[in-house]
Amino acid sequence: MIVISKHEDHQALINTALRDAGHAAHCLRIAVPADLAAACASHHPELIMVVTDGQSDDIANAAKALPASTAPVPIIAAMTSGLDEGTVNRAMQHGARDAVSISHIEHLQAVAVRELGAYRIATTLQNVMNSASQYRHELDTLKLLSVEAIADIQEGIVVSANPSWLELFGYPEDTDLIGTPIMDLCTPTDQPALKGGLVACQRGKWQDDSLAVSGLKADGASFPVSFHLKNAVYDGDPAVRLRIKPQSVAASTPTAVIENALQCDPVTGLHNQQFFLQQAGRKISEPAGRGIRAVVFFRPDRFSRATADIGICATDDIILQLAQLLRDSMQQGDILSRFGGTLFAVMIERGTMADVEAWTSGILKLVAAAVFESNGRTTVLTCSAGLCELDETEPKLEAALAEAERACRRAREQGGNKFEMSEASGAAKSNRQQDTIWVSRIRSALMENRLRLEHQLIAGLNEEIDNAYDVLVRMLDEEGHSILPSEFMPAAERTGLTKNIDRWVIGAALSFCVTSNAELVFIRISRDSLLDESLPDWLQAQLARVRLVPARICLEIDEAVVIQNLTQSMQLIKALHRLGARFAIEHFGNSVESAQLLGRIPANFVKIDGSLMQGLHKNPELQERVRVIAQQARDARAFTVAERVQDANTMAVLWQLGVSYIQGNYIQSREIVIEDTSTSTMTTRGLQLSP
Repeated sequence: MIVISKHEDHQALINTALRDAGHAAHCLRIAVPADLAAACASHHPELIMVVTDGQSDDIANAAKALPASTAPVPIIAAMTSGLDEGTVNRAMQHGARDAVSISHIEHLQAVAVRELGAYRIATTLQNVMNSASQYRHELDTLKLLSVEAIADIQEGIVVSANPSWLELFGYPEDTDLIGTPIMDLCTPTDQPALKGGLVACQRGKWQDDSLAVSGLKADGASFPVSFHLKNAVYDGDPAVRLRIKPQSVAASTPTAVIENALQCDPVTGLHNQQFFLQQAGRKISEPAGRGIRAVVFFRPDRFSRATADIGICATDDIILQLAQLLRDSMQQGDILSRFGGTLFAVMIERGTMADVEAWTSGILKLVAAAVFESNGRTTVLTCSAGLCELDETEPKLEAALAEAERACRRAREQGGNKFEMSEASGAAKSNRQQDTIWVSRIRSALMENRLRLEHQLIAGLNEEIDNAYDVLVRMLDEEGHSILPSEFMPAAERTGLTKNIDRWVIGAALSFCVTSNAELVFIRISRDSLLDESLPDWLQAQLARVRLVPARICLEIDEAVVIQNLTQSMQLIKALHRLGARFAIEHFGNSVESAQLLGRIPANFVKIDGSLMQGLHKNPELQERVRVIAQQARDARAFTVAERVQDANTMAVLWQLGVSYIQGNYIQSREIVIEDTSTSTMTTRGLQLSP
């Protein structure tokens, strides 16, 4: 605030009075109203108090000197003497909001607090209305695109485009665009996804999904765009029609526009901190679909150096570009926000924490490889990240955010350009899940037949496959609630119970094959079952009992287990092939021995680890790794299955990379098969035969 008075004692008295009222006031004193304009320009006051005897023109002069504004700073007249209704009236006529006696402290405090609150409300409202006006202007622009933007593509070339498409991409005439490769209309990192989507659509494999890419205008500017793909005919020949639906403006009422402005960061357009906390808090109140939830903090390293490179006035441009890079790396269901300053927070759901780490590492590499530009000046950045897994049994968002922030700080202190895991991630679970408790629960579940199977659909990409499923086991607790294997299987592995569970799963899976139209079922087994020499004979007996063709089942083992037990793996594979059954290696591709493994192990299927899918559509390095794996598998006459595929963009890239099949949430959201084996005689026999 600014105090206009010739005496310093007045400033001290007012400052003390406001601090006693609970406001940390920062008072600047000027002697005469003539200095007010300059003081307002440099200090941006929220309150002005003019100390006067009521006889001078100080109030009127202060009101005249106050810069014009839609929300003018309130002026209060602090009378040194003679306060009555007449002096209050004259003060308000001259521009004051009210008049008080400088010796009546409680009245001074009450009026100052009232006017301060009113000014802040008026300022906030004006900012919201300015934002609403800007959004309305943008929406009015979008109204011009009342017709969908449409283009037809043949053999990768644009053969037709309507006016809305031309306008959206900045081409004056269709002759400037016709004959242009469609790849020229999106950024290089999105070209594999677009190319894969076109191929998938041509082969009739594209679902009714949108493909999110960064489009390129004629002037080279990039912008987010969502393509809808559909087979069409143009000039008598097959084509792929790309449609871009205009954003709906019908629902953008003034109230909705204002609400959106209050929820978004004005620089980046991302959720602000408050709205992020609301959305994330609402989400963690619901059970996770699959896998785990985690919060991740991203913060640029040594941002001051970047500021020196591009200038203090261009920092918002860099923050905006960084935000866009992060936004492009999000998957469906992720919640991203600008948490404050240069700090970004995101809550994600992934299959495992290894997936979270792989996804985070990919983003850090993208940031480090990017060049940030503003007004012809460039700079480079690196980021640090902190990760914290959310405890699903008792999720505490604020605590997880604090842990993630501390982990991010540790990463920066260690030089940056890396991520650190929260010390709390996973520790709470391991403390709660004492092996002795889990042993009792697992044995009870086996005896009481409280295990269940979930069958995850596997879909064809470059190879055809029908009615193929991956078997996933769940345990029901005493109240019928489902427990994920990530919670009970580690304890089972440590206590030697995995072989019992494997036998149950195999028995239930065979029952599923008999009672359904499943042509192929993948059944994962543990190291204990791999080392069990009686497994092949037991499996042969079960297949004969239910009269099931052995080729309909495929046992799968983790790549790390296979590498550690090559001799036993070869023995099991030979036994399976003699029976006519099949074998798969899962979580493949993260070992330095992966390439050599394919040359030594005659696997029928190679399941590429889901961590390689995290950010695949934006990461050329990951794409090359997956392409090499797919080629090596073909050379070894094995089919590839991409694990944990989350979205259409990833699927489209996998088309291009030559992957045979896919599985994951993207496919699972379309078809989920739950097998209640509680009355299955096959399951009972399997348990009885388990040693």
